[in-house]
Amino acid sequence: MSDSKSSTTGTESVRSHKPPSKAGWSASIELLRAKAKAEAAQARASYAKREIEIKVEQARLQATLDALRAEQEKEAAIAEANSLEAGLLELGFETRSVAYGPSLSENKEKRTAQYVLEQTAINAAESTAPVKTEYKDPAPALQEIAVKAEEKTNCAATHNELYKPLSTSYKEFTPLVQTPYKSNCAHTRSQLITTGLTSFDDQPMNYWAWKSSFKTAIAGLDLSPGEELDLLVRYLGKDSAKEAKQMRAVNIRCPEVGLAMTWDRLEEVYGSPEAVEQALFQKVDSFPKITLKEPYKLRDLADLMLELEAAKLDGYLPGLSYLDTSRGIQAIVEKLPYNLQEKWMNIGSKYKHDYGVSFPPFTVFVNFIRTEARTRTDPSFSVRSPNQPITTERRHMRERFPKEPISVHKTQVQDKADAEKSKCAMNPNKQCPIHNKPHPLKRCRGFREKPLEERKQILKKLNVCFRCCSSTDHLAKNCESEITCTECDSKNHISALHPGPAPRESKSPPSPQQGGESDKADTQEVTSRCTEVCGEGVNARECSKITLVNVYPAGHREQTKKMYAILDDQSNRSLARSQFFDVFQIQGESRPYMLKTCAGLTGIPTPEAAHHHAHVRQIANLIPPLDPNANILLLLGRDMLRVHKVREQINGPDDAPFAQRLDMGWVVVGDVCLDGVHRPPHVNSYKTFILENGRASHFQPCSSQITVKETFTKAPEHSHNPSSLHVSGCNVDSIGQQVFTRTADDHRLAPSVEDMQFLQIMDSEFYQGSDNSWVGPLPFRSPRQRLPNNRQLAYDRLMSLRRTLEKRPEMKTHFLEFMENMLTRGHAEVAPALSQNQECWYLPLFGVYHPKKPAKIRVVFDSSTPYEGVSLNDVLLTGPNLNNSLVGVLIRFRKEQVAITADIEHMFHCFVVKESHRDFLRFLWYKDNNMSSEVIEYRMRVHIFGNSPSPSVAIYGLKKAAATGELDFGSEVRTFIERDFYIDDALKSLSTEERAIQVLQQAQQALASSNLRLHKVISNRPTVLEAFPPEDRAKNIGNLDLCAQDLPVQRSLGLLWNVNMDTFTFKVENEQKAFTRRGVLSTVNSLYDPLGFLAPMTIQGRLILRELTSLTDDWDAALPDNMKAEWSIWKDSLRDLEGLQIPRPYTSLSTSGAQTKKLCVFADASVKAIAAVAYIKLSTSTETEIGFVFGKTKLAPQAGLTIPRLELCAAVLAVEVAELIVAEIDITFDDIEYYTDSKVVLGYIHNQSRRFYVYVHNRVQRILQSTCSNQWKHVPSELNPADYGSRSVAAAQLSSATWFKGPAFLLKPSAQPQSPVTFDLVDPALDTEIRPLVTTNLTQATKSTVSSSHFEKFSNYSPLLRAVAHLIHIARSFGQSNQASSCRGWHLCQPTVEELENAKVCIIKSVQSECYKREIKCIQEGIKISSSSSLWKLHPILDSNGLLRVGGRIIQSELGIDTTHPLVIPARHHLGTLLIRHFHETVKHQGRHFTEGAIRAAGFWMVGAKRAISTVLFKCVTCKKLRGKAECQQMGNLPSEQLQVAPPFTYVGVDVFGPWVIVTRRTRGGQASSKRWAVMFSCLSTRAVHIELIESMSTDSFINSLRRLFAIRGPARQLRSDCGTNFIGSSRELKMDGSNMSVKDVEGYLSKQNCSWIFNPPHASHMGGAWERMIGIARRILDSMLQDGKRAPLTHELLSTFMAEVCAIMNARPLIPVSTDPESPLILMPSMLLTMKPDSATPPPGDFGKGILLKEQWKRVQSLADMFWSKRRREYLHTLQLRHKWQDKKQSLKEGDIILLKDIQVKRSDWPMCVITKTFPGRDGLVRKVEVTTSHSGSKKTFSRPVTEVVLLLSPEKFSD
Repeated sequence: MSDSKSSTTGTESVRSHKPPSKAGWSASIELLRAKAKAEAAQARASYAKREIEIKVEQARLQATLDALRAEQEKEAAIAEANSLEAGLLELGFETRSVAYGPSLSENKEKRTAQYVLEQTAINAAESTAPVKTEYKDPAPALQEIAVKAEEKTNCAATHNELYKPLSTSYKEFTPLVQTPYKSNCAHTRSQLITTGLTSFDDQPMNYWAWKSSFKTAIAGLDLSPGEELDLLVRYLGKDSAKEAKQMRAVNIRCPEVGLAMTWDRLEEVYGSPEAVEQALFQKVDSFPKITLKEPYKLRDLADLMLELEAAKLDGYLPGLSYLDTSRGIQAIVEKLPYNLQEKWMNIGSKYKHDYGVSFPPFTVFVNFIRTEARTRTDPSFSVRSPNQPITTERRHMRERFPKEPISVHKTQVQDKADAEKSKCAMNPNKQCPIHNKPHPLKRCRGFREKPLEERKQILKKLNVCFRCCSSTDHLAKNCESEITCTECDSKNHISALHPGPAPRESKSPPSPQQGGESDKADTQEVTSRCTEVCGEGVNARECSKITLVNVYPAGHREQTKKMYAILDDQSNRSLARSQFFDVFQIQGESRPYMLKTCAGLTGIPTPEAAHHHAHVRQIANLIPPLDPNANILLLLGRDMLRVHKVREQINGPDDAPFAQRLDMGWVVVGDVCLDGVHRPPHVNSYKTFILENGRASHFQPCSSQITVKETFTKAPEHSHNPSSLHVSGCNVDSIGQQVFTRTADDHRLAPSVEDMQFLQIMDSEFYQGSDNSWVGPLPFRSPRQRLPNNRQLAYDRLMSLRRTLEKRPEMKTHFLEFMENMLTRGHAEVAPALSQNQECWYLPLFGVYHPKKPAKIRVVFDSSTPYEGVSLNDVLLTGPNLNNSLVGVLIRFRKEQVAITADIEHMFHCFVVKESHRDFLRFLWYKDNNMSSEVIEYRMRVHIFGNSPSPSVAIYGLKKAAATGELDFGSEVRTFIERDFYIDDALKSLSTEERAIQVLQQAQQALASSNLRLHKVISNRPTVLEAFPPEDRAKNIGNLDLCAQDLPVQRSLGLLWNVNMDTFTFKVENEQKAFTRRGVLSTVNSLYDPLGFLAPMTIQGRLILRELTSLTDDWDAALPDNMKAEWSIWKDSLRDLEGLQIPRPYTSLSTSGAQTKKLCVFADASVKAIAAVAYIKLSTSTETEIGFVFGKTKLAPQAGLTIPRLELCAAVLAVEVAELIVAEIDITFDDIEYYTDSKVVLGYIHNQSRRFYVYVHNRVQRILQSTCSNQWKHVPSELNPADYGSRSVAAAQLSSATWFKGPAFLLKPSAQPQSPVTFDLVDPALDTEIRPLVTTNLTQATKSTVSSSHFEKFSNYSPLLRAVAHLIHIARSFGQSNQASSCRGWHLCQPTVEELENAKVCIIKSVQSECYKREIKCIQEGIKISSSSSLWKLHPILDSNGLLRVGGRIIQSELGIDTTHPLVIPARHHLGTLLIRHFHETVKHQGRHFTEGAIRAAGFWMVGAKRAISTVLFKCVTCKKLRGKAECQQMGNLPSEQLQVAPPFTYVGVDVFGPWVIVTRRTRGGQASSKRWAVMFSCLSTRAVHIELIESMSTDSFINSLRRLFAIRGPARQLRSDCGTNFIGSSRELKMDGSNMSVKDVEGYLSKQNCSWIFNPPHASHMGGAWERMIGIARRILDSMLQDGKRAPLTHELLSTFMAEVCAIMNARPLIPVSTDPESPLILMPSMLLTMKPDSATPPPGDFGKGILLKEQWKRVQSLADMFWSKRRREYLHTLQLRHKWQDKKQSLKEGDIILLKDIQVKRSDWPMCVITKTFPGRDGLVRKVEVTTSHSGSKKTFSRPVTEVVLLLSPEKFSD
């Protein structure tokens, strides 16, 4: 083997084989460090002044300055090393050093040289082979002394055999020498100042040493007082810096005074004798008590006493003279072991007696302690047997001081006080100081697995209480915590300090879901671990790189020999034993060599050793079994490099062995003992009794005690071998007993096969590491495809990501912060190099933003990106859904009054990935998170977002953590973690604040034991929040004043929770989205309502969505505008939800404190949707309250189910809602009641005898599967709150509805128990869902005819004839005479002519036998027919078939029998109606005469034919379409506007007539012309007219004419017109369309203008007869004016004049007949009121002064007005009394009537058929206007028409009649 090589630039120190004790090192390390730093600082300071002088000439002496700086660093390092070496020598260390110059004394050099020569001689004597060792005398130049120290190796076997090297050449080792590093960097003045300065640790005992070092460092730097003060503040501690800053702030303008005051304050606080004395006494008080087994602690105490003695002798601390008294050292003496206390008492008494003093001085006590410590720690007298194991302290000491050389460069030694202070600053009860994880130290698994002494050393080092391990504020003697060890029930220590190894914990994973059947074979798992792989005694078995090889001489394969070869990559030569050459008979030169590292055959890997470890079990068959005949003959070193290359490696857990695949096969390396269990050489067996409580006892229990123990059987393994199914002693009677067993969980979802595989992987490989973190594997599928190397894909994605980040700087910043946080937390690590052909996977990265957190990015590892057809997620098992139901968590969150929520910090990243699987989580990123650096490979240590199994792994781990913490914190905490978490969010409600605080704090501690931090605590009670520190609360309430400020609104699993009011609220987004299929869907789904609070409102939105999306398949196409108004109304109503406040708790009563708890579920259905809503009813002795629990609605199918079926589906929905609540709410209900308003459904549920069709049967069985029939009750529809859910309700009305409150009758106290009510089936004979009750009896027909009542089911004669013919054919096929025919049994074939004729005879004979029973009897008996019979004049006869025919007198004619003797048919019978319809269709719907002739020609004599034929023809729809008359109705009453007394033109009728061609201008070639129309305004009250000209038939022109009317005649109150285009447009422009309001502000305009516009239906000119007649009069007057052809061309001015004259003529017309009474000369004319003149005659002659006119004018006007209205009332109105047509009232049309719409523009055969969808009854109740809908080419159109424009074809009422 070759020696190790090392190169150093400083001092090398090697610990000798007899080192001093650990206590000595620990006690004096402070002093050594201080001295070392002081000497280093002094060396640097000596060069500081010279360097400043050189810097003045820096420009000239730059090179000299650089060299001097390098020399300075060299000297500083040498000085520090020399100081350390001197300290080590004083402590008893033997060292070998390299001299650096005159700083080492001469005697040290000689002593070191002598020691080296002695050791070299010893090693040369022990070695059989010559080994050269070079030694050079110390010189000023850098030299090195290489000495081989003696090695001690504890091996299982030592072989002192001679080896022969495989090669003849042998190189002797020569140490390498390196030159020291030279720095060429220029230092600034600030670096010169701070060289050698250390910070003050605020410890008084270190103050003067630090002050001396500080003063020395700044000496000669010419610092100003201000600079010195700034430097002083910089290098002070936290507390002392505050003092200095305060002095500096006070003396900011006078730094000299501030500096002096600062030093004075520091000396007062830290440098005063009192402060130093107090610190020293505290150090003495905190020193632990020493036992006899801790001699090194005694040496630590001696060092402390030496320090006290030095301080006492210094004289600066007079208080230390107290140590010269008995009381002064009493506390120190009590810390000594008892025997030393006795010994000191003897020595002290003797000294006191010998010297005659009152008490021995402190120096005597110090010498006593030092002498005892030196004696008990002297290594020369430490007795230990060779086989005695090395103690923990000694082993720890050896680990701290390894034998390898130590290279000292530039060492930064942290002050111990700072280290102690920083470690004690953390709370060990909240964060483990060993792993820096959020689990308490007392529950740290790694801490528990350490030896007891090492655990105590850790507690001592961290100043943690030895008793509770939870605080640094007190010592064990002052600890008041109540502790108990769970392993031995001791009250003196906790489990973390229990002596001995840590107990093993059985894995108890969450049980997989199953169907509920009992599995006796799997009730308990018994695990047995074999330890046969261990070695003998206490030594463990370790496997190494030893492999079985086949060796043969080159070219002679037949001489192959098996042997073992050791692969040692630390050996620079390959060796072979002498037997190797003997086997192959090879002669050569032999060289002796000693090998001390081979452990014999026990170190050879075997299949058995690999089989007992799960991670290497797969290669067990690849390792050859142990061959006892093969010997270890070869050792292959680094000169054969190929055999050492690792082709594949399997790591496994941290402390488990690993496997490597080399070119020579697989090898296993490491300790193969299972769980560290080593088989002891002796086993002590005791007789132990196990008590009922699980405790073990050596006392025999009472013999009279009866113990029953269940016997568990092992589950048989699944096997495909038929022989494995044989079980001896099988009980035949037990076969099949469990086959039909049913449980309540049979209908629940069971895990899949892959889910079970996932759980098996987790159960076997999920474990808790030494740092308390749970370690889980990646659940790979088995078998699976090998993953290719996708590094190039990941690199390309990284470059794409880089380009994206460069374009978005803000995203780049967020991305780098995320990666930095992830790397800092240790979630990722730099990936090691891959071995050849090692399988791995690289994860591409991308970032995503949460919509509500735009400033926070989440980096996602894309595990789904495929490469070469496969991705990481493809080969991973997703795992079962182990998460709680979101609805269930929210339901339980509302149970109690005190609510709490919390969150697990970085939950996914809290679960570590198995180390062997981390190479599948590699990713590429920049080195040091610097995008300007190179790209290197990282790999994730934790489970990541993006892996499909990560959620299942995290939740599995959370449940494992809960199960682990149950033992310490109780089942309530486990239930809280397992039931009230949704992924990482916790929601729970409790009855009291104390319970809430207790449960949450215990859950924090339980999860912290697994490194899961529960924080972001929120509660509706400030008392609960105050129990947690601000860092554990939510961010927005961390520093909130809980007493003065309101708690903010929080989001709990998507719901907005107003913490202050303890209510749920809703926030509606104001974002306007496009009216498309995508936009509507986004808006409807934006309402997050898991508990169904808003179900009655959201169902309307979903209904609109379904209607809209059915119109188009394109997601982004615009939807029809006719649906936009309805959608906008619903969308705008969402704003009303922002004011909705829903209480979080169900009621003000506690669910746990209620006496009775009842669940009430209501169900309802409509054609739109079905709904179910549940309420909880809590009752105490004094009050009863109900609360909303859950609501659910679902749209009804578009197929159009019947209402009973929908109601039944709603009942099933109610059952499912109840099952969900019962399973999730964790409350045992006293009763569950179901309510429905459908008695049909109640009849279905209570039915016991009748059978249903499959649809109803399946749903009734589903209801009865979970409920009983007596649980169902009836509720009236008006009291059913589920009615809101099925029919929808507006958002503004939701809060006032009973949807939240529940029906009031639930609050009534429960009456006495009544007998269960049974509901019968409703009309079972008519219910199509009930199978008809068919009773089959033996029937014997006594009549030869069939009942004619069956004929009424047919509407035509031909189908009736064919049906009867088919029945006759079937009857004959069953007859005895038809055995040979092919037509047998029930079948369908074409009837023959004979069968049709027989059917005709059967039909007519049946009808005649019923209608003419007496007549046939008279004919058969030969009796005369009564004269009252309708057949008396026909002289009927019976033919050969027994049919009744007409007699008559033409029997002798040659005509056929159907003509001479036609068959008698009663016209009023249904058969007569069928025959009339049949022959009416035969003659193509001609009149009665044609139809009657066709009937007679067919051989039928129909009695009463004319009336029956007329009735059928009147009802014939086809005839109505061809010849039907339009509907009419009695003339309606005149409108009140036409009869009222009102000013002219208050109520106006409007119409337009024209046009006329006028000349607008003259041109050279002729003249230009245009058209003009006239608008006639007719006053309905006065019958006056007003005409205005318009230039076009446009809206604008008409509006202008209307404005002129209002300007001349005044505003009108009401306008009436037909539906002209210009009228409709004008109405909309002026917003006066009262009957067709489409604009919101129409109502406002009408209320302001007090005017409305009424439109008559289209094609209803008779409804506007009052002004339509005026149009005719105007036309006739104009025709008379324009008939003169000699008139000039018509112009606009001329036409206007004509119109004015027409108005004058029409307004001067008499309204009543001209009277011949001479006493009534005045004629009632409209102009009388317009002009206030009785006529147009000239005024009478005379002189009328102005005064007379003014005096009498108003009387004249009033007189004429009274005259007009009185004559109108007396003489005009009575002329309107009579109706000149449409006198009779007709039956009004109704909705649903089928009509023919009249259209004069097309032929009658093309008139469309329509359905009346709406009617408009008048004030008299008669319908004169209807709204009809027709469909053409898939599109629907709606029209408004008068009844005179429709033809009624069919009315549903008449049709049903």
